[in-house]
Amino acid sequence: MEKLLTAFQSATQEGLKNIAGALEKFSQGVAEELARARPRAIAADGNDENLPLDAALFDSAPTVAVPKHAKFAPLTDVGHRFLMTAQGVFIEVRRPWLHVIQQLAKHNDAGPRPPYGDVEPTIELAFGRLGAALPFLQAFAEEARASLPNEHAAWIVWDQQKQQLAYKALHVSNATPGSITFDRPLLAAHESLAIDIHSHGDGAAYFSAQDDADDAGEVKISGVLGGLGEGGVPSVAFRLCVLGMFVPLKVPSDAIFKVPEPV
Repeated sequence: MEKLLTAFQSATQEGLKNIAGALEKFSQGVAEELARARPRAIAADGNDENLPLDAALFDSAPTVAVPKHAKFAPLTDVGHRFLMTAQGVFIEVRRPWLHVIQQLAKHNDAGPRPPYGDVEPTIELAFGRLGAALPFLQAFAEEARASLPNEHAAWIVWDQQKQQLAYKALHVSNATPGSITFDRPLLAAHESLAIDIHSHGDGAAYFSAQDDADDAGEVKISGVLGGLGEGGVPSVAFRLCVLGMFVPLKVPSDAIFKVPEPV
């Protein structure tokens, strides 16, 4: 009898666990359905057959109001959204290595203004400061000099597992003194591009029209090193690329290029 009772209790406990698991999955499914069915701030008739397409676009890059009284909750998932504020329209982007909020447009000073709250522009790097990449940038400068007269390129990626930056050499398919093409490497799930850097050989460091086209739509730090030839004046240019917006970053060239010691 005792064995039968033990077997019954064991079966009952297992059954309760299965029921609990099923209820949890059911609750999660209901929550997901409710989330998909929630109303969205889209100016369209609810019966329009094309509304699901707009709803999908809205979900991929939603527009939200910044609260005037409640505490602002930053974006936590990887992605981006638009923020409506009393100051204007902002873009907020989250990547494993980056959280950025920047203003896209300003409201007319004379009004009208929406009754929303304010938000401060911010750039937060998971690795703290761009100086954390300095050893990699210095190593790249040496490689770029060795590649003269042609241009050179490399990536610095963020390793989410190790919580650190890592240098990634690129397979260059073609390089000349005025251009470079390379194969974009396949990154692991825990890796993401943080800094995309290339050189201009003997030429000065600046962002060309081709650089603007290459950086459009990307989220990364872009850097250019120039003046690498003998007798040249080393120069650098850095910017944060935010889906077509370019935010200049100040980086001193003497921090990257090693100054020869006096003989």
